[in-house]
Amino acid sequence: MREQFTDSLRRALEIAQAEARRLNQEFVGSEHLLLGLLACETCTASRIIEQQVDRTCLHDTLLKALPRSQEDPVVTGQLPLSPKSQRLINEAIVKARALRQPRVSTRFLLIAILDEPNTISREVFRDAGADLDQLQRKLATHREENEQ
Repeated sequence: MREQFTDSLRRALEIAQAEARRLNQEFVGSEHLLLGLLACETCTASRIIEQQVDRTCLHDTLLKALPRSQEDPVVTGQLPLSPKSQRLINEAIVKARALRQPRVSTRFLLIAILDEPNTISREVFRDAGADLDQLQRKLATHREENEQ
């Protein structure tokens, strides 16, 4: 399944792993996925976000909203995805397939994240001044640009 992902999406997932570890979490949550997208400066999702809000400010606000465990996780190797994160990745795959895209890009993962109601991610976007409706429309109508 991972071979369907663009290089940018794979990189964002690696960053999400690192962010979850840095916060001493035992899993990669949906907010960690968003942190990964925000840190991937050249990916489509990040460029679209930057058109509405300051990505660094959004990243910092999200970090402040996330819990940080005082204990190191007992998980070695790759941290597992939370059920919600796994569902979001699956939704991104479904969205890409529905649009007959050959690969799943960061844009589809961001669409899936923003489609979730009542989440910290949506709150952080709103707090940063993003117009979520406009952002979702932009993501939905954006033409893929051969994201690697």
